[in-house]
Amino acid sequence: MASLVVHVKNMQVAVEELKRAKILTDPTLKTQTILSLCKKIEEESSLLFQQLPLQQTPRPSPVKTPPIPVKPTPKKNFIPQPLVRPLQEPAVVEQVLTVPHTFSSVSFRILEKKEKERYIKELGIKKEELEDFVKIEKLKAKKKIKETKTADFTLYKPNQIGALANTFMKHFADDLIKKYPKFFKPLFDTFLKVNMNILSRSYVASILFFSLLAFPFFLLFLSVFWWMVNTVYPLSYFWVLGFSIFFALLTPPALYIYPASLIGDRQKAIKADLPFALVHMSAVAGSGAAPISIFELLAESDEYPELKKEIKKILNYVNLFGYNLSNALRNVAASTPSEELKELLNGMISTIETGGDLKGYLKEKADDALNIYRLDRKKRVEALGTFSEVYTSVLIASPLLLIITLAIINSIGGEIGGVSVRILAYLGVGIALPLLNLGFIFFLKTQSSGF
Repeated sequence: MASLVVHVKNMQVAVEELKRAKILTDPTLKTQTILSLCKKIEEESSLLFQQLPLQQTPRPSPVKTPPIPVKPTPKKNFIPQPLVRPLQEPAVVEQVLTVPHTFSSVSFRILEKKEKERYIKELGIKKEELEDFVKIEKLKAKKKIKETKTADFTLYKPNQIGALANTFMKHFADDLIKKYPKFFKPLFDTFLKVNMNILSRSYVASILFFSLLAFPFFLLFLSVFWWMVNTVYPLSYFWVLGFSIFFALLTPPALYIYPASLIGDRQKAIKADLPFALVHMSAVAGSGAAPISIFELLAESDEYPELKKEIKKILNYVNLFGYNLSNALRNVAASTPSEELKELLNGMISTIETGGDLKGYLKEKADDALNIYRLDRKKRVEALGTFSEVYTSVLIASPLLLIITLAIINSIGGEIGGVSVRILAYLGVGIALPLLNLGFIFFLKTQSSGF
């Protein structure tokens, strides 16, 4: 009886080990362990059943039945044959363990030259192509080339000047904004249209920071200028102090107005880009693309620098803040400085929300914008022709006549208003004429911006 208990315990131990063997990671070791444990369990169970006492059950007594009469058959020469039964081998049951096929369970070996040639022939590729592919893969592994997907939105990057100003003036700027919100509201509204790479509160801190630095900067600069000029034309140092204070007081309002001065340049730049961007949008919409895909393709292009900033705002509203396209277009239309772009975005909102034909709408707007663009270019070319005539008469012919007149007066002898003719000639050629040319260039730049 003790041996039976030992066999049962051995079987229990083997079963527990079999459960633990399933956790093994090495496939070969796992298979060998499971097979050995199964064999051990089978041996223990066979030994256990051999030692169990078998109880003999009494066989039931046969029931006596009356004999059945058999009809006699004629006797023949009958040769009895031995009864041969085929020997049946006991069936051997093999336990097959299925191991999941993983990459780590596959054994690799180096192919021979003939095997390589046979495989290449079966695959129908050239040996040179295979070698080039292997070289490229090795190069990728060596340089660790990784494909990165560009983000569908842009993030704000801190401005270094703003960070420096915030270090010293952030608390003063916050206090001023809280005390005088109506004074700074126009500035903040302008920031929405200008799209400067600095936060509005940081810009207020920058105004305070540069206003403090303005007086010592201008004082140093004008002192150097005074020292250079004082040797020729003696001047009092009070002029240096007065101009330094004047420019220092002029710095805060100049910085306050500066963002508003950029709105006009942005309007002209967007207006110049919009006709060609509309042609691009019309072509994309004609291909059956989704409306958001139109703006994604425009954002990837570098042909519309100012318009691209407004397009990125739309993508930020959609991809970063979770707005739908209609609300994103509505927000950008409310903050854009261009009236043409605002009209376009509002029309797209109406077309999308009412289920209209966006392709037809963009096609019509593109044709209208190109016609307006052609007329505008024609007007500008005619205006430039007029400016060229003005420049020829005022800044080329007039200075020549003035120099000739002064030369005649100088040969006769005399002065004009008590000033020597030679000094007037020097002042006209050295100062007046360059200033007039610079002024005319600035005038042309402002009139032909975006040409």
